[in-house]
Amino acid sequence: MRTKRAFLAAGVLSISPASAWAQSAAYSLSPGTISIEVPDAAPDVRASVPTFVGAVEQALSARGFTTIEQPGHAGLVAALTVRRSAVGTVSAKVAPSRSSAAPGNAPGVGAGVSFALPSTKMRMVPLQQTRLELRIHKRGQDTVLWQGTAMTVRGAGTPKGNDEAVATDLIDALMRAYPAQPEDVISVP
Repeated sequence: MRTKRAFLAAGVLSISPASAWAQSAAYSLSPGTISIEVPDAAPDVRASVPTFVGAVEQALSARGFTTIEQPGHAGLVAALTVRRSAVGTVSAKVAPSRSSAAPGNAPGVGAGVSFALPSTKMRMVPLQQTRLELRIHKRGQDTVLWQGTAMTVRGAGTPKGNDEAVATDLIDALMRAYPAQPEDVISVP
């Protein structure tokens, strides 16, 4: 009986440090005030940063965090890094074009008509790899409480390749198992 207890005690001790770390990380990252900061945005993604920040803000709000826009006032910081690089080209359907028809000088008509025409045109578009990294830490401390990375490769100018779709899909995949931390980069189709 003593050997079974000793074996069980040794087993508990061998797994408890990992479990204790996972629990302490989850408990130390209880929802509170958080600001989303983008330390260094590359020139090719600066215009897209507000879209990515908005997606991260929605994901964190859904998990109980209160985002504060002014840096320096929140207890937690979500450091967001977005990188984009060209990785080739692909033949893809492009977003539908918009057309408008105006009736000209027809009597009694003062408005034009606008409608979307379906586009089945295929054209060569650049493939872009987008990588989103999110690290959460307490303000004024370097210790990372939670981090994750997600990436995707999509055609630029396609419906799935626009900033809003890419940002939403990446952050949703990254935060799906929150508060668990992904060990590897999450690949999003």
